[in-house]
Amino acid sequence: MNIDIGNKYIHAEPIGNLRGKPSYAIISSKNDDEIAVVEYYPKWGRYVITTEAAIFDVGCLESIIKFIKGLG
Repeated sequence: MNIDIGNKYIHAEPIGNLRGKPSYAIISSKNDDEIAVVEYYPKWGRYVITTEAAIFDVGCLESIIKFIKGLG
């Protein structure tokens, strides 16, 4: 299930629960590659984005930030 996060180049997809909270893959809309994961980080008590080697421009980062803020 694609979740529109307000950016034509990336979208989110639910990947189940990690660390007891819903988690989401950030997917390239161009080739459907998973480029990052939005997951809950208990030590900080908030959602974070993790990635191994993704490159984001400011527009993509703004969309990801807006999506994470919506997770509450």
